[in-house]
Amino acid sequence: MGKIYLLASSSYHVINKEIAAIALTNTNITVESLNDTTIYDCIDDASYLGLFNEDRIIIIKDVKYFAGKSNYEEESKAIISFLEHLDESITIIFICDGILKSKDITKSVLKLNGTIIDKSEIGDEEMVSIIASYAESLSITIDTPATNELLSRSLKNIDVAIQEIDKLSNVSSHITLEIIKEYGISLDNIDSFEFSNAVVNKNFGKAFGLFDKLLLSGVDEFAILGLLASSYTNMYMVRDAVNHGLTDEEIAKKLGYSGTGRVYVMKKNSKIYTLDELRDIIISLSELDLKLKNGYKAIYEIKEFLLNL
Repeated sequence: MGKIYLLASSSYHVINKEIAAIALTNTNITVESLNDTTIYDCIDDASYLGLFNEDRIIIIKDVKYFAGKSNYEEESKAIISFLEHLDESITIIFICDGILKSKDITKSVLKLNGTIIDKSEIGDEEMVSIIASYAESLSITIDTPATNELLSRSLKNIDVAIQEIDKLSNVSSHITLEIIKEYGISLDNIDSFEFSNAVVNKNFGKAFGLFDKLLLSGVDEFAILGLLASSYTNMYMVRDAVNHGLTDEEIAKKLGYSGTGRVYVMKKNSKIYTLDELRDIIISLSELDLKLKNGYKAIYEIKEFLLNL
């Protein structure tokens, strides 16, 4: 029987790192997104075996079946029916919006010896480890005060932190606190927070003005995306936790917040959105990130994103 993985994380870097650990040297990889195709088409594709029965990895992104309240009974039955007869040459990796072990489909996957890799919550210690590992891969070092400052400035968004390391590695092979203070960007400033709050509250007149100001001040467009992704992801996680009956104190502890104040803000900010709308916005930000990495102009694409909220 083939191998099955359920992988969840809001970090692109973490997802890619986990995929690389699973794939090892196998480059026979097919990637599908359920935003562009159906699970039935993915199943048909995965059912095709090549002439020489080569080991194959199939990655299916934007999978919603393993989290939330909806059961998706027809799709779930089709998935489990296929996985029960998965050829040993096939490895399936579902990139999930979230993973609930209490869902029937998740239980069925576990019975088939599926592996859950849930990185939806990354604690401070793991973030520090990820940063150290990434710096080592670039043959550079970063000291502890610099790491702490980097996490603070990136609002603990690991993807933004990684992008900063890429930039700062051009300055020095040993990143110090002084280097970060001199050359690093900071999301922890009034303009960034005002921009994020304006977007979240759909105050687009203010958001457009602040967005132009951020770009003119040299803030990287990916840092702006990281800030928005962090805001909407936190709102989604808090709303989902509330829907599952957790108290503010339990939510704060589970998400690693220092107190319940942030929980209150996330609950308040998310009131004008449904949980599905928050999920769709997070997916849209992921698609926008890919667009910018493929050369699309940030000033146009981000403003179009704002207009479509």
